[in-house]
Amino acid sequence: MKTYDAIFIHPPRVLKSDQSKRAKSVRSTYIFIPMGVFAIADLLEREGFGVKIINYPLEAYLNPNWSLKDYLRTIDFKICGIDLHWIHNAHGAIEIARIVKEVNSSAKVVLGGFSASYFHTQILKFNNSIDGIIRGEGEIPFLRYVQKNKENPSLDSIPNFTYRNSSNHIKTNPLSYTAKTLNNLNFTNVSQLKNAKQYFECSRKIMGISFNVPIGRGCPFNCPFCGGGQRTLQRLAGRNEVLFRDPEKVIEDITAILDQFKIPSIFFGHGTYPANFKYWKTLFSLIQKEKIDIGGDLEVWRLPFPKEMWKIFYKTFYRKHSSVGVSPRTLSSKVHQKISKICDPTFKFPKNQIEDLIRNANLFQRTLRIWLTAGFPFQTRLDVQKDFNFALKIMIKYGKTRSKPVTVMNEPYHIFPGSPAYESPESFEINLNYNSFPQLKEYFKKAKMSFSYNAINYDTKNFSESTIRYLNKLFFLSTILPMVNTGHKSAGESTKNDFEDAK
Repeated sequence: MKTYDAIFIHPPRVLKSDQSKRAKSVRSTYIFIPMGVFAIADLLEREGFGVKIINYPLEAYLNPNWSLKDYLRTIDFKICGIDLHWIHNAHGAIEIARIVKEVNSSAKVVLGGFSASYFHTQILKFNNSIDGIIRGEGEIPFLRYVQKNKENPSLDSIPNFTYRNSSNHIKTNPLSYTAKTLNNLNFTNVSQLKNAKQYFECSRKIMGISFNVPIGRGCPFNCPFCGGGQRTLQRLAGRNEVLFRDPEKVIEDITAILDQFKIPSIFFGHGTYPANFKYWKTLFSLIQKEKIDIGGDLEVWRLPFPKEMWKIFYKTFYRKHSSVGVSPRTLSSKVHQKISKICDPTFKFPKNQIEDLIRNANLFQRTLRIWLTAGFPFQTRLDVQKDFNFALKIMIKYGKTRSKPVTVMNEPYHIFPGSPAYESPESFEINLNYNSFPQLKEYFKKAKMSFSYNAINYDTKNFSESTIRYLNKLFFLSTILPMVNTGHKSAGESTKNDFEDAK
């Protein structure tokens, strides 16, 4: 029997009897492991601790008959870390904790991640199978916990840690650790991951992207539905500014993964915006210098994304499996203006700059994905109709060919814990339907598994939850054809103003 000081288990969204059988065709299994797990596991290994990482949804995908209970009975371990980054996995994380305690009652179970950090006291209050929660950035706190657990002293000196003391009272230690540098962390040591090769081969098949390479931590923005914005990170992780890794370290990650696995593309875990163009230019020039032959998936967090950046992206990544994505969520300038006044003055996606994106995507023949959503705050029926018409015209123009790289993407939105809309729903004229951890856990347990992993948890002034769901289904159906067809074959250049044609 193999013995580990700590194991990490990535939970599924739900633990249903039919989930493994459906996993092969369901995107919402969400097999992605937060990259911080790999960094923590590597740090523990460097400190001399035995570590193993298990990806539950991946194991269920590979073998419908796989049993976590049976696997845990074949190993011995002292600590089990469970990531609860995405709230979608709330039910899965709690069920995993219960199974771990059932198999190994003496093992300590610790949660970490954004959602665990936000609901740390609620989780401990309602779930006796969980011994503690690491809040915020977790590499040093988890290392200290493993060290303390081995020595068995008091836990009150562990930074960012919430736990039950000997009197069964919940105690919250100060949020005193925030990384000053990321260059000493290794995000690509996947040797501890069970079925690592299959993980990278299956990721793109299920989720649409292959390898998430960490660029930095933090965000300077406060988008309305996002739980990872500047104010939330300041509150949950004590992070006051964006911290980037040295570009050379990112190159090391990319080459390390390519040396081990055949992956078609990399997804950058941080978006572009004018203030960080210099960083991206340096990174892309290094990729070119090293002659790394790979596709790239890049998000544009704020406009403009000028022709110069398109040209560099074009020279850096081959076309197949490469894309640039932008998420205005609606083309209504009135909606953007209202949101910018409430939570983020930079939340602006002018039509002329969307027009530039479409023009440059055609010029450089790189896939552009424009994400729109029905049910965004302040949207009217007319706004949704205009967005829908835009999507249909994009489908007509690009849906029958693989040669023009523009598509409109769609999915329903979830208001994430910690986001501006979650903290102040009345400011956005929305009604939040589920706002406690027990409610959210049960909601995601019962929510239907579908292509979209999001579940709608709100009504707006103009649309009910059911109407939002229905409109997004229609929206999704209207975008399937170009979503499947675009971005795979190169073609002649086009500089025509396609935005004007699609309006």
